[in-house]
Parts: sequence; structure tokens; C-alpha cells
Amino acid sequence: MLQDKTTKKNIIWATDAYAENGDGYLDRQEISAVKLMNYPKLIKPRIEKTQEDQQDRTRKKAEVFTPAWLCNRMNNYCDESWFGRKNVFNIENSDYTWDVVQEKVEMPEGRTWKQYVDSRRLEITCGEGPFLVSRYDAATGQFIEPPKRRIGILDRKLRIVNENTESYEDWLKWTTRAFEATYGFEYQGDSLLIARINLLLTFVDYYEDRWKKEPDIKLLKKIANKIAWNIWQMDGFQDTVPLGMPPGEFFETSLFETDMVEIRTEEAAFCKIQDWRKKRPVEYYRLKEEYCAGSSRYIKRRFRMGNKKLFDCQIGNPPYQQSDGGAGASAKPVYNIFLEEVKKLNPEYMCFVIPAKWYSAGKGLDQFRAEMLNDNHISVLEDYTNSGDVFNNVDIAGGGLHIPA
Repeated sequence: MLQDKTTKKNIIWATDAYAENGDGYLDRQEISAVKLMNYPKLIKPRIEKTQEDQQDRTRKKAEVFTPAWLCNRMNNYCDESWFGRKNVFNIENSDYTWDVVQEKVEMPEGRTWKQYVDSRRLEITCGEGPFLVSRYDAATGQFIEPPKRRIGILDRKLRIVNENTESYEDWLKWTTRAFEATYGFEYQGDSLLIARINLLLTFVDYYEDRWKKEPDIKLLKKIANKIAWNIWQMDGFQDTVPLGMPPGEFFETSLFETDMVEIRTEEAAFCKIQDWRKKRPVEYYRLKEEYCAGSSRYIKRRFRMGNKKLFDCQIGNPPYQQSDGGAGASAKPVYNIFLEEVKKLNPEYMCFVIPAKWYSAGKGLDQFRAEMLNDNHISVLEDYTNSGDVFNNVDIAGGGLHIPA
């Protein structure tokens, strides 16, 4: 659960939230099992932190998570595109609850359940992974039971596997493939570790629910290895491991703001992920359609490859703005950068939460605004004029939220 497949070491803290515990807990240091055992309750989900810690990390450290009802709605948008119809897995209610569709999910004409399981989906800046798995509502801490009521990307895939397999061997094969097709990246080590644990416990939940027994250690290690590859630590601005930048400035990402600090290292370590179908790792940045810093030979090779893509769907709630030490109104937007970068991956569908302030342009958003207004690929633009309708006790200064899909 602590492995970093890119560096072949452990993931790092990438936050100063634990620095008061001394050596071994600093932002650039690896997270070790020994250090975790020294303080067994050190890392905990956001909802279990004190109100003061929550507010501090909301401002600095990417710790406001999308409520389950909105994760469900956004995942429903993506599945509506894949299936060509609404209400595939559940029916949403006006009070932000949902009713599970109890009947077996029927595949659309020309597509199979195996293709749905293999559909590769990515949550960017995933935090605790609320779009991927929904063992609990990340905004309230309330557990979601039974597993059939869950609304995460992986939860939906596992439901499809349950409905279409009979033998243990087939169930395990396609459950494993479901994990191989579920991806997410996160900057902070503590949130990343929680996300990985949530995926592993999701496997345990579905395994026990289906087979009425606990999985053995060997099987858990196999699944954990898949998770360590697919849920990786990365700075989404640079496509590198955190604090592994080339010499110069680095912007530490967070949900609403980023703190600018200067980091100097010898070289960048570009993040690697696993393409399980081709059975080989690939550097994440090479998946993008445009790579301006590469050699001419590399660019020509990309053109010959055409519009191949690894991810069919991308979803998430990216950081909103960069703190410059002044008033909130002076902060520089960064969510547009995240959207521009993920578009280079050429997904079949995308769905993100962004501030509504982009519509007014300014602050470097003029080109982004023009592209958004002229983008005929946007099929839904859901508007929340009050950000408090989405995030409890959080105010997005100067505007509400948009959900473009």
C-alpha cells in the first residue's frame, strides 16, 4: 500500500501537516510502516479530523471532498454516455438520495458487459477516491451499505461482474480486470494511502458479500499490487512525483488554493502507470496527444499512433486556484490548467466540478472561456449558484459551481 512504482521507493508525505512529529514525517520523506505504527491513529479520513484541521486543510491541502450524491450524479452522466440511456444503476431523488435499480443491468446494443468492466476510467486529484469507490460518503463519513447501493466507478464495475459471472474463477478474473481498469492520482501521501486502502477494503467487501468468506493474504497482496500501480502519487501540473521537479518554482496543489514554494532537485521523475492489457508500464505524460518538450522523433511517432487513448473516461474535482499570499480575489485560477491537460489524453467523456467564475473570464481565463463557449462536446452544464449547496460550510468566493460533462 505504500509502494511508489515510479521511484521504486515508498510514497512521500508531500504535506507538512505531520512535521511536528519530527524526523520521518517531513513533506519530502517517505511514509514508512514503522513511522505509521508509532502513531496508529495519525492518518485518518478528513471527516474524523478536528473542525480546525478540516478548515486549515480545506484552505491549503485539498481536503474538501465531493459529497456522494454529486459523485453519483457525475458518474451517472458518464454512464449515460456509455449506455446511451439514463437511470442505469440508480434513480436520483430530489433530496440528494438515490434508489438502486434492482434489475440486472442490460448492455446497450453492440456492447458487452466485459467491455464495460474493461472501460478504463480515471479520477484526477482523487483525494480519498470518492468517485472510484463509495464505502462511505467522504463529506459526511456515513457508510453506504449494502455494496449494491454504492455508486463509485469501481463499485459499478463490480456489480456488473457479480451479475454476469457464476464461477469463482470467472468472478475473480473479471474483478481483477475491474481493478486494472480503475485509475486515480493524488498529490498528498496521506490522502493517497486512504484511497488505496479504500479500494482494497472494497475488494474485501465484495469478496465477502459474494463468497461468504475472507480472501487470503496471497490474493490481497495481488490486488494491492494492482492498486499501487493504478492509484499513484503525482503532481498534476508536471506529471512527476511530488517534489521531484526540475530546478525552479513548484506549486503545491490543493483543492481551492495552492501554496507556492521553491524546490530544487536534480531531475524530475515522470510518473509511470501500468497498461495492463499491453502488460507494460508507460510514462503518464506520454499518453497525451501533445508533448511539446519531446524530440521531433517522439512527436512523429505519436502522429503515426493516431488518436489511441488509455482512458475512456476522466472525472473529478480539481484544485481551483493558486494562493499568492494576497486576498482571495487575487488568486490565480488553476482548474483550467487541469482541464486543458486532461483533454490531451483524448478521453471519450469527461466530467468535472469547476468554479462558475470562468464565465466572466479575466485572470488568464479569456482563452479558456472562449474554448468552453465554443466546445460543442459539452452535453451538460449543471449550474449551482451557491457553492454551499455542494460543499457544506465552504464558500467559493465570487461565484458558484459548474459541472460540465
